Amino acid sequence: MNKIKTCLKIGVLLFFTSTYLQAQCEVFKSEISDVQSYMQQVSQLSDSLSTSAEIASFDASITKARKNTKTVMLLMGQAVNAADEAVILASEAQYDSESCGLAEVMSYTIDAERHAIDSRDFSTEAFENVKNAAKANNLGNLQYHMRIAQRLIQDAQESADASVYAADNAHYSCSHDVAHVSNEN
Repeated sequence: MNKIKTCLKIGVLLFFTSTYLQAQCEVFKSEISDVQSYMQQVSQLSDSLSTSAEIASFDASITKARKNTKTVMLLMGQAVNAADEAVILASEAQYDSESCGLAEVMSYTIDAERHAIDSRDFSTEAFENVKNAAKANNLGNLQYHMRIAQRLIQDAQESADASVYAADNAHYSCSHDVAHVSNEN
C-alpha cells in the first residue's frame, strides 16, 4: 500500500513539474516572440527611413535636407523605442530560457539579446547624430551628421535582422518533443 502511495505521489509530482516547465516554456516563447517582433519593427523603420536619410545626406538644398532630417528623426525615435523594448524583453527571455533546459535555446537567446543590445546602441547613436544634424547651422554640418547616422542606421538594421534570426531559432528550438530534438542531431 505504501508503494502505491509513493508511486502515486511521485506521479503527481512529475505531472505538476512537467506542467510548470511547460508553462515556463510558454512564457519564454511569448517573450522571445515579442523580441522578434520589436526587432522586425526596428529593421523595417530603418529600411523606411533610408531614403530620407540618403536625401538629407547628399541633397544640395538645405530646405530639402532639413525636411528629410526631421522625417528621419521621427522614424529613428520610434526605432530607438522599439529597440529599448526588445532589449528589456530579451533580458527577461534570456533569464527564462534557462527553465527550458535546452542548450541551443539558451545560446540562441543570448545571441538575440546581444544583437538587440547592439541594435539599440547603434539606433541611439544614430538618433543623436540625427538630432545634431537637425540643429546644424549649415548644409555641410547637417550632411556630415546625417552620413554618420546613415552608417549607424545600417548597422542597427543588420543587428536587428540578426536578432530576429536568433530569436526565431530560439523559439523553434524550445521544444521538448523527442522527434524535434532527435532531428537536430
